[in-house]
Formats: sequence, C-alpha cells, structure tokens
Amino acid sequence: MLQCSENYSEAKNSLTIFNQIYFMQTEHAAALRILMGDDLYLIMEDLWQKENPVLEPLPEKPGIIIAKEFTFIGKNMKNFLILTNEILQENHLNALESSLLRKQLNLDDVAIVDYSAYPNTNFEQLNASFMPQKLVCFGLKPATLGLPETKLNQISNYADCLILYTYGFNEMLGNKEKTKTFWEPMKAL
Repeated sequence: MLQCSENYSEAKNSLTIFNQIYFMQTEHAAALRILMGDDLYLIMEDLWQKENPVLEPLPEKPGIIIAKEFTFIGKNMKNFLILTNEILQENHLNALESSLLRKQLNLDDVAIVDYSAYPNTNFEQLNASFMPQKLVCFGLKPATLGLPETKLNQISNYADCLILYTYGFNEMLGNKEKTKTFWEPMKAL
C-alpha cells in the first residue's frame, strides 16, 4: 500500500511505479507463463456468459510476432523443440524416445510438433510459442522455416538456438549409416 509522503517527488515516483506494476498487460506467451503460473478455474458467473461470444481479432502491429497455438507431444520442460515433416508413427516415436533416453531426456523435456499440420509457420512463430534453445528438424529443411541454409547433420546457431537439420524418420529408420550420421551431432546437441 502506498503511504502519503510530504515529499512530492517521492510520492510521484511511488505512484509511477505502482501504475507500472498495477496496469501491466501482456499478450506474449512466455510472459504469461511466468506471470500466471497457477491454474485458472471457471466461476458460476463465467458459465452464465454468452455461449458463443464474439471475439474480435487483435490489430496487427508491425514487428510483433503473435504466438500461435500448436498441438504437440511433451511438455517442453527443457525448451527442446523437435519438428517432424510427417505424422509421427509409433515406431518413429519409439526411436525418438530411445535417442532422448541416451541423452538423459524424456518426452516431458521436449515438444514434438508435426510441422506438416502448420505448413506456413516460420521460426519466429515457433520461437514465440516454444522459446527453443535446441531445435531438431527431421526431414524439414531450415529454409522452410525462414532460417539460413545449413548442412545436413551439422549443428548451427540462430537466435540463440542450436539447430540440427537431419533426415526424416522414414529415410533414417532401418538405415544404420544414416542413423549413425544423425546420432553424432545429436549427442553434442
């Protein structure tokens, strides 16, 4: 609570700080995760609202990337994003889990997104939603995401994110040479 002050300047500074904190607003997904770490619940008044409220689109602001909603496997606990360019089949997921376990990771540590479901998505949109520190692209060329071209199975760095572009699962599974070629940089990632 603010207390009255005889010093006008001190009171004015306190009010300014109060306004900055009290009226803080954000739409950035990462900031919302930090600010709202608790669960949200509906109350009875929420249930009496219109069934289909009209939502107006946010005005677009130049230079601002609005986070998209993605369906993904995992919890992204370690900001490790994995993109596939095909629907993940059970044998693909088993092979991926095996690779993660060898790196002492599990599905909770990563977010696995089927990029083919979001074909016009770029790296900035993915970055706004997932904030990846590491990114593996299975069968997906970096240029598709608007990233600079990189060599196959070599780690590159872009916007403080380590990126590995490698073979697709169908191309790699059953081919020991390609699997070995993928695993070498994956160990270092």
